Formats: sequence, structure tokens, C-alpha cells
Amino acid sequence: MKLKVLVVMMFSLFVLTGCQNQPSTHEQKIKVEQRNKTIKTNQKKWNEKLKNIKTLDQNEFKNAFIKIPNGYDDESTSLKNLESGNQYLVKGQLINLKSMIDRPIAPETEATVYISKVISGDKKLQGKTIKTVFAGGLTKGKYLYGDYGIKDNQKIIYYPSATFPIPKIGSHLIMGIGNYHPDSKRQEEMYEKFGLTKNNFYTINNPETTFWVKTNGKYQVNNPAFNNKAAEHKFKNIYKLTDKFNRQ
Repeated sequence: MKLKVLVVMMFSLFVLTGCQNQPSTHEQKIKVEQRNKTIKTNQKKWNEKLKNIKTLDQNEFKNAFIKIPNGYDDESTSLKNLESGNQYLVKGQLINLKSMIDRPIAPETEATVYISKVISGDKKLQGKTIKTVFAGGLTKGKYLYGDYGIKDNQKIIYYPSATFPIPKIGSHLIMGIGNYHPDSKRQEEMYEKFGLTKNNFYTINNPETTFWVKTNGKYQVNNPAFNNKAAEHKFKNIYKLTDKFNRQ
């Protein structure tokens, strides 16, 4: 009898401890409200930053730039392959954007992302906030090709990526990421200048083909080249995968 009582007490203590380790619904609600408040503030600041900035006009190059990369293989596109091909496959929310104006040559924008769910990979990232970079963003005239007609080297320009439109702050995302491994000492030092290190920085795998943004309540591939009837007919597997994400 004593043994039975002891087992019941130990089980009750285990359940109680487990409950204490889990955030309550009230705590979760507060965190969501705080995150939404932060997003609203960050979006306002970002909009103010872009307010009087010239966006590079690429209309004459648009058709050449908006394209699906040659290496994309729709036949091998599946959730299983996406999970096995990425260190982490995650759902997240874009919390903030930060300009990297002095990033030489290829413009990039620092992105802060809250990881709401780890679909595959180590769960340690779930509920954490990470840093990554998006293609495109604010840059100086001296980093652009002369073809664009920017004569002032110090003039700040917004350079959009045709195949990776930067999502709005607050957007919900699905992406494959991995730990940052510098290609060279020079690259490591360049990113460190922006506060991006091996401890907080994760790189996006295949952003032009396997990066989804929720738009009007549904996920869609971020690259505009996929979002037309011809692509829907030609690249059926990525559309099947997108439908799967929207059903989850």
C-alpha cells in the first residue's frame, strides 16, 4: 500500500514539474502580444528608412532577372527531400530588417526571424530568434554597375532582388537553413562587422526555389517566377508541396 502511495506521489510530482516547465497559455499570449508590438514598431521604422530612398528601376531588365534557376529540379522536390537536404526546415516569423549598406558588391539585408516551429532538424531552435540575410536591400552607388546610371558613389539606393522580394516585417515564412560556415576569413570578418557570427547567424538554403511566404493567408513560393499559370503547369511538385504546407 505504501509503495502504491509513493508511486502516485512521484507521478504527481513528475506531472507538476512538467507543467511548470511548460509556458502557460497566459504567458504565451503575453509573448505573442509583445512580439506583435515589436513587429509593428520595427515595420514603422523600416518604412520610414525607405521613405525617401530611390528604388533602382530595373523594368528594362525585369524579364531577364525574374527566372527560375537552371539547377532547379522539380522532379526531386518533395517534403522528404526538403527535410533531408536541410540542416533545419523551419516555420518562422520575420521580426525585423536591418540594412547592410556597406556590404560590398552584392546588397543584402539582415533579417531577424522568430522560429515558431522546427519541421525537421534539431528542435533547439524552436522558440528561439535567429539572424539570417536576404538578397537585396539598401546599398551605395559605388557598389552598383555603371549601367544603372548612378553617378554619386555615396548615394543610397534600394536594390531589389528580382527572384527574392524581401518579405514584409511580420510575414510568416517557411525555409531551409543551416549553421553558418564562413567561406573565407575575409567573409567572416565582413559579416562580423554587421554582428553576424557563427553563434547567431544561419544561412538560407536555395532561397530562390525553396522559400515560402504567407500571403493573404496562404503560403506561396517567394520567387515571382513560380507564381503564374505556366509555372504551375510545368512545376507541379513544388505546387503540391506548397499545398501540403497550406494544409498543415
